[in-house]
Amino acid sequence: MKTASRFIARLLIPVFYVWGLASGAAATPRPLPRTILALYDSTYDQEIQDTPIHQIVEMPLNHLGLIVRYHDINKGLPRLEEMQDVRGVITWFESDAMVDPLGFLAWADSQIASGRRIVVIGELSASRDFKNHVTPLSTINRFWDKLGLRSEDEWTTVTYAHRVVRRVPSMVEFERPLEGVLPAFAQMKKTDPSAVSYLKVRRESDSSSEWDLVVTNRNGGYIAGGYAHYHSRDFTQRQWYINPFEFFRIAFDTDNLPKPDTTTLMGRRIFYSHVDGDGWRNLTEVSGYKTRRALSAEVILSEVIRAFPDLPFTVAPIAADIDPEWYGTPESLDIARRILALPNVEAGTHTYSHPLDWKALVVETATTSGPTTILGMGAVLPSSMLKILSGLLDPAGKVAGESRARISTKYEKPRTYDLRPFDLDHEIRGSAAFISKLLPAGKKLEVVQWSGDTTPFEAVVAASRAAGLRNINGGATRYDEERLSYGWVSPLGRQVGSTWQIYASNSNENNYTELWTDRFFGFRYLTRTINNTESPRRVKPINVYYHMYSGEKLSSLRALKENLQYASSLEICPITAKDYAAIADGFYTTSIDLVGPSSWRIRNRGDLQTIRFDAASDWEIDFRNSTGIIGQRYETDRLYVTLDAAANAPIVTLQRRTSPLRPYLIQSRWRVSDFDREAKGFRFVATGYGTGFLKWKLPHAARVSVKARDHSGHEWKQELFTDPTGVLDLRIPLNALQPLLVTVEETGS
Repeated sequence: MKTASRFIARLLIPVFYVWGLASGAAATPRPLPRTILALYDSTYDQEIQDTPIHQIVEMPLNHLGLIVRYHDINKGLPRLEEMQDVRGVITWFESDAMVDPLGFLAWADSQIASGRRIVVIGELSASRDFKNHVTPLSTINRFWDKLGLRSEDEWTTVTYAHRVVRRVPSMVEFERPLEGVLPAFAQMKKTDPSAVSYLKVRRESDSSSEWDLVVTNRNGGYIAGGYAHYHSRDFTQRQWYINPFEFFRIAFDTDNLPKPDTTTLMGRRIFYSHVDGDGWRNLTEVSGYKTRRALSAEVILSEVIRAFPDLPFTVAPIAADIDPEWYGTPESLDIARRILALPNVEAGTHTYSHPLDWKALVVETATTSGPTTILGMGAVLPSSMLKILSGLLDPAGKVAGESRARISTKYEKPRTYDLRPFDLDHEIRGSAAFISKLLPAGKKLEVVQWSGDTTPFEAVVAASRAAGLRNINGGATRYDEERLSYGWVSPLGRQVGSTWQIYASNSNENNYTELWTDRFFGFRYLTRTINNTESPRRVKPINVYYHMYSGEKLSSLRALKENLQYASSLEICPITAKDYAAIADGFYTTSIDLVGPSSWRIRNRGDLQTIRFDAASDWEIDFRNSTGIIGQRYETDRLYVTLDAAANAPIVTLQRRTSPLRPYLIQSRWRVSDFDREAKGFRFVATGYGTGFLKWKLPHAARVSVKARDHSGHEWKQELFTDPTGVLDLRIPLNALQPLLVTVEETGS
């Protein structure tokens, strides 16, 4: 009862608060905003990926079901009418000055008045403008008062005599204790009795010198600079002081928000594996292949892809590596055909010439071809990209001085293969078209895997989407002994202008092998990240991401196979990289409407099929008042709800746990859709890799007849019994790469 009461406080009370006491079932559906507007200052962080919000905050926000949209404060502030989908605002500025502090404070006040929450980490940046006009402290404190605080407009820089006098263990010292000399801090005092202070410091026994450094209230929250996280001087290490999942849950009030989840499918953790084409033509050193001068790609074909027929692999060649008119050979082309013909292989492209430094290519193309021809073949460049290019060029058409200073590269040249001038359309459409010619009938290339520094500019990402391709790569997630923090776990993707780049879920072997120079066995430590991103909270799917050069060394090949063997031993739902990218895209498009107390309608979700509820161990799906739901599963206190891909706008309704009144899916290795109840049972369509393991919950113990028919008309039939609680374990040994129709009919009790 105590647990249920706590969940009511965290879930239902906020729902009733939104609806009002007299809402009733007939109340108008209300959209629940999921976007957090991240304000940043491009004076200090020129690119979104450089901001601390993107690097360490965005992932916890994604986990809480929130989308982060970035806005450069130097470009003015969004109008209220542009903020309809915004739940809250977050800032993490690095200075005490901005262009228009008074305008910013007035805008922030209007956001709070409109019901949006604001989180400030570090400096408010409103103390003065760039002409050194000081903002009155009374004006600044009118804003802080909304967050339950008062600024003393003083800093404590010498902290030797200060000690922590209050710390809330669930909120502070999450990954690293506050030990030794404390960081400097701005002097802030909590003034709102309803606000909660999680970290308070004091100078020796002087009670008048108590300062509040981590605070939340009904309008948002505050974290003092230096107290959010630790980082080493060379920035190679970082760890959270505060618990970001807990802090942002409270500060942005996410308990009443169902979480679109990209880690889980059919109640199981998602697995996908993708291969970049780098090293395709490298001669292997692996015994048994070396003597006949075999290519690394052939080793991957024989030792990995064929060795794991129950796992899908997305293989993306560099077109120049297999095109005889570039650097391809009959052997490299033949291996590509053989790999892409396998039933467990999905085709992707890793571009044509393998760009390394995408930013340099913006400048190179703009200065040689002109901004209107960057896409080639008559394509039109988006206006947003023209603005970017106009900022890079001076009136004479040369790279502007400031922009030239910004362009730096760790590569000797912008592209691996520069046999021909750079052509964006050829990189995307051209490479996809060339690789598609190698595919057997029925296969289609639908994903591009970014190359080089994996920071494609907006026109590139837009071109990939215009070509009908999903996109993936970048992110470099690790969580192991060398990167022991959620701070190294990347967000879902990167905002690139008006579109999104989807990140790979884990680092590839390049980041474990000192950029392929040492420790060629290092990729075996991927298993640490797999485990750490599963428990105590599942924040990432399993992703085994590597390059063809892993087939060059025996130690790297062994590490790769160990990772795949480990993943195979876990309870997974295997899908392709394109499928995962589609799920991630669905996260950004999903809309959630509150349609009744504890009832939500899910719209525009694309291929995303899982909704998660946290702290939900006493709650379950109310199937009578829900639609488009296939199943549910509990992991610790989290409830994962499986949506039916055939349902356009499912309704998810919760109720207190009771005996189920209809069958539902607990978990499945295969993807299940088109669920339909029948007089004596139910039927569904399934697709997937390997043997089908499915677990269903029936209302009572029963004997059932199971029939499965594959795409060739072959039928498999078996009589089974549920366990005494009504759980039915299915093991269907059929090829389900094509949709499989399964019927379960009750024949006795």
